Amino acid sequence: MRARAQKVTSSRQASFAFRLKSSPAFPFKWHFHPEYELTLILESSGARFVGDSNEPYGAGDLVLLGSNLPHTWLSDPFSPKGTRHKAIVIHFAGDFLGEDFSASPEMKGVSKLLKSAARGLHFESRKRDEAAAAMLRMKKQAGLERLLSLLGVLQGLTRGGGRKLASPAFVPSNRELDLRRIDRVCTFINERYHRRLSQPEAANVAGMTPQAFSRFFRKTVGKTFVDYLAELRVSQACRLLLETDLSVVEVSLRSGFNNLSNFNRRFRRLRGQSPRRFRAAHQGPGPGARGARNPEKLSQ
Repeated sequence: MRARAQKVTSSRQASFAFRLKSSPAFPFKWHFHPEYELTLILESSGARFVGDSNEPYGAGDLVLLGSNLPHTWLSDPFSPKGTRHKAIVIHFAGDFLGEDFSASPEMKGVSKLLKSAARGLHFESRKRDEAAAAMLRMKKQAGLERLLSLLGVLQGLTRGGGRKLASPAFVPSNRELDLRRIDRVCTFINERYHRRLSQPEAANVAGMTPQAFSRFFRKTVGKTFVDYLAELRVSQACRLLLETDLSVVEVSLRSGFNNLSNFNRRFRRLRGQSPRRFRAAHQGPGPGARGARNPEKLSQ
């Protein structure tokens, strides 16, 4: 997908930008920026897009994104009315403390971490929890105290074993050519994935013939329209399986699959197991709680 360049601003009193994001929804806005980004989801669920990666996210989701890596979050369109989606977003330059300090021996681990973030890193388990706790404390901090907390978070993540998101084959294309067209198409798909949706419809939104659109989409996104739509639907199905007690049939329908056999086949292909086994493997300790962190506690 072509991504929009985004300008990140920080105050003159800080060497990096710290923001508590709160909005009725996280809309699909495919973008990139030269700064690194550390994002912690406090209250929200939906689909996270990083490069050619498409995965479900929920409260407690923590990712570190490299410079100029295209990304966006798309919150669940079925969220109850009045829902506020919240996240802590930190932007910083690779040399935000100065080139000499960034190249110092003490920063060797952090420099290696930032290099690994070129494809995006997803953190889980104890290191994620430690980083999340520190980022929550940063809401009440300022100046040097907040800066030291950020350094502590980054240092902690050097031992966190983050999982890379975008595939090795992904090569970001940040040219402005066809930007509006692909943005329009992807927004159309991401807002309607749960309905019956055909490639000719998407081609019409792009103002192209189906044949030309097929070539354009595959070249730009890195996968076919059918595969992209299936991955998005399976990603949403995973979230519903983890966060709700809906039956597999209901999950299939709400994710945009009108055929249960097709849903099971696609799910197995992308997740390596059936929807039922996926849910059982991630079953949490209580009803409706499938191992996800409590968003209310995260926001405190």
